[in-house]
Amino acid sequence: MYPGVMEVGGSQINAVELAHQAAVAGHEVVLFGPGGDLCTMVADLGLEYIRSPQEFRWPSRANMAALERLVVARGIDVVHGYEWGPSLDLAFGPHRTLGTPMVTTVLSMDVPDHIPRHEPLVVGTRRLYEEQQARRGRVHLIEPPIDLVRNAPGGGGTDPRTSFGLVRSDVVVAVVCRLSSDLGKVDGVLDAIDTVGRLASTSPVRLLVVGTGPAAAQVRDRAAAVNGAAGRPIVVVTGQLLDPRSAYDAADVVLGMGSSALKGMAFGKPLVVQGEHGGWEPLTTTTVDGFLHHGWLGTGPGYGRDLESVLRDLLDDPAERARLGLLGRQTVLDRYSLAAAARTQAGVYEDAVAHRPTKAATARALRRCAVDVAKFKLALARSRIPAAGRVTGGDAWGERSAA
Repeated sequence: MYPGVMEVGGSQINAVELAHQAAVAGHEVVLFGPGGDLCTMVADLGLEYIRSPQEFRWPSRANMAALERLVVARGIDVVHGYEWGPSLDLAFGPHRTLGTPMVTTVLSMDVPDHIPRHEPLVVGTRRLYEEQQARRGRVHLIEPPIDLVRNAPGGGGTDPRTSFGLVRSDVVVAVVCRLSSDLGKVDGVLDAIDTVGRLASTSPVRLLVVGTGPAAAQVRDRAAAVNGAAGRPIVVVTGQLLDPRSAYDAADVVLGMGSSALKGMAFGKPLVVQGEHGGWEPLTTTTVDGFLHHGWLGTGPGYGRDLESVLRDLLDDPAERARLGLLGRQTVLDRYSLAAAARTQAGVYEDAVAHRPTKAATARALRRCAVDVAKFKLALARSRIPAAGRVTGGDAWGERSAA
């Protein structure tokens, strides 16, 4: 299994957790990829991890050669890439030269044209599943899996607020995300800081921000300004937590998108889903079907104080918070079990091994893929995006593809 990045993010966390589930089921699992914070998680789970010789540049001849050596040395039966970059290294590496069956998972909001079309593809939303069925024959749906044993209300056994300097009387709004510009994430966090700053003048609300990234300093500065104006610590910025479960458990309301949104729901917390361009939308019986179909990313644009209106209603109504928290928890229980996702993924591997395309079909598909990659790189060059096309670890519920 080959995640493209190992920074904290939904796609690669899913990759590691599913790799662990496969190992628990008795399969031999090897992870391959760049260095990053999640390598600690890999080690804690007892998984084998091999560093790629080149990072954040795809396709990479060095990585292809390393993958080919690994497949031969270990007798690998199937290779699995997460997102478009690893998919290309695998397609033009061991798949082309050795005939090794491959699987690609795309947890971005769109599937790039240059993802190989002749081998199994896994997507994370029903919308993408339906779209891709019209373009390729072997599409599977695995919605964002959540470990429902580890992610559950009250799992820590102690008051989770203590470590964050929060007290029982606080009404806590929490956001756990990468502090980057992807899908306007940092804009949403800044919006939340300003909104909670205004609401705190009449409510005991506090905001807990967990995460790091390129915009971390901007977030800390905005939080300091709000706290300074209020004369008290309304906003608590923790930095990155490799295990953020205590933050979800401490919350009365969770803000977020993608896998982070689902983890908040797993803890039985009412959810407000962040969207692009300032949009915010609460999870309710009216909106749940739309999220289940399109993914856990809200719509936009927002109109200035959308979040303030939503939060004010939730802060003033504990009974409504409890009702919506139960809705979220039940939705995750019904649809997003990690154990069920692992069983589905094992079936995808069996399909990849049992139904191999002919050499002629593979050659045609890879020629088409090569043309699409060339078009993609030309588009990057024209838009002056660095040719590496780095992706910071998205998922179908919170990141777009670099395509």
